[in-house]
Amino acid sequence: MIKTGGILAIIAGVIGLLAGFVTLFLGGLGSAFSASGFGDVVSLGWGGILFSLLVVIYGSIAISKPKPGATGIILSAILGIALGGTLVAILMILALVGGIMAAIGKPKDAPPQDQKRWHGMAIAAIAPILCAVFIGGKLIGSDNTSNNSTAAVGQTLQIGQTAQSDKFEVTVRNIQFTEVLGEGFTETRADPDTVFAVIEVMVRCVDKESRYYNSGNLYAEVNGTELKYDNSEVILGLDSPIGMINPLTEKTGFVVYKIPKDIANSKLSWTPGMDFDDVRFALTVQPSTQTAASIPAVASAAIAHDATPSSNNLAGVYISPNLGTLTIKQQPNSALEFSLEVVSELGNTGEATGVLISNGNLLIYKDTEMDCLLTLSPNANSINISQEGSCGFGMNVVADGSYLKQAQP
Repeated sequence: MIKTGGILAIIAGVIGLLAGFVTLFLGGLGSAFSASGFGDVVSLGWGGILFSLLVVIYGSIAISKPKPGATGIILSAILGIALGGTLVAILMILALVGGIMAAIGKPKDAPPQDQKRWHGMAIAAIAPILCAVFIGGKLIGSDNTSNNSTAAVGQTLQIGQTAQSDKFEVTVRNIQFTEVLGEGFTETRADPDTVFAVIEVMVRCVDKESRYYNSGNLYAEVNGTELKYDNSEVILGLDSPIGMINPLTEKTGFVVYKIPKDIANSKLSWTPGMDFDDVRFALTVQPSTQTAASIPAVASAAIAHDATPSSNNLAGVYISPNLGTLTIKQQPNSALEFSLEVVSELGNTGEATGVLISNGNLLIYKDTEMDCLLTLSPNANSINISQEGSCGFGMNVVADGSYLKQAQP
C-alpha cells in the first residue's frame, strides 16, 4: 500500500504540473489584456506548480521513507487544493489519497520507532508551509495593490483630469456627439433616433511590459435608472486607443458609443477600462441648442455644447481623421494665418496657405486663380471645413471634414 500510495502521488503531481502551467498561461493571457482578477490566477498557477512538484518529490520519498514522505504529500496536497487553482485542486485530491495510503501502510520490515522519524516528518512539513506563505503573500499583496491604485484617484474625475492604475494613465480630453462619422466609403451613420457619443482620450501604459487597453463602459442616468453601454463602436478611419500599448508610450484616439439622442443630454459617466472599475469620469454636458435636423454630417464629433470660441482661441493645430492637418496662427495685427495639408486615400496631397477673413461666425479663404473657396466653421474644440473648387489639390484630394483641435504640448 505504501508503494502504491507513493506512485499514485507521483502520477497526480506530474499531471498537476501540467495543470499548473495551464493555469499560469491563462492567468498571463488575462493579465496581458488587463482583465480584472487575472493577477490572482497567475499566483494560483505558480502555487499549483510548486505544490505539484512537492507532491512528486515526497511521493518518491514515501516509497523508501513512508512517514516523512506521507506527511509531505498530505500537507502539499491540502495546500495545493487551497492555493493551486481549480485544475490542480482536482489532482491534489488524488495525491491526498496517495498520501493517506502511504501513511497508514506498514512496511514489511518495519524498523523500531524512534525520534528520527518525527524529525523527518517535521522537516517534510517545512517546504509546503513555506510555499503556502509565499503564494498567500502574493495573493494578499495583489488585493492590496488593486485597492491602493483605486484609492489614489478617487471615485469621480472631471474632463481634463487623469485616472491612474498600476498599468495605465487615462486622460479624458473631450466628449461630443454626432450622427455621422467618417467620409466617403468610410462614412458611418448612426441608426435613426441615435447619435454617436465620441470620447477623446489619451492612454499611457505605465507598466514594464505591453498591456492591452479596452474601452470601458459608458453610463447614463435616466429617471433614476442607470443604463450601461458596454459595447463600443469600431469606426473605420477613426483613431482608437483600444489595443496593445508598449511600456511608457501613449495612444490618443476616440472611444465611440451609439446611444439614443435623448440620452445625450442626460447625466453621463464613463469607466476608463477594466483596471478602473471604481473610477468614473463625469461627462455631463449642457443640453445642445441644435435640433436633429441641424446636426451636420462631419468626419468626427461635431455637436458642440459650448459657444463658438473667439478668434483669440482659434490659434493651434487641428487634425482630421481623414489625414488632414490645419494650423492657425494669430499675428500681432490680429490677422489669422493658416496652412492646410490634406492627403487622399491614394497618397495624393494638397496644400493651401493664406489669411482667413472673418464673415460673421465663419472664416473664409478665397483664391480665384487656384479656383479655391474654403469656408471654416469654428466649434468649441473643432473646425469644420467646406471646400469649393479644386484649390490646386491633387487628384481626389478634398479638405472637407471636421478638424479636432490638439492639446498644447
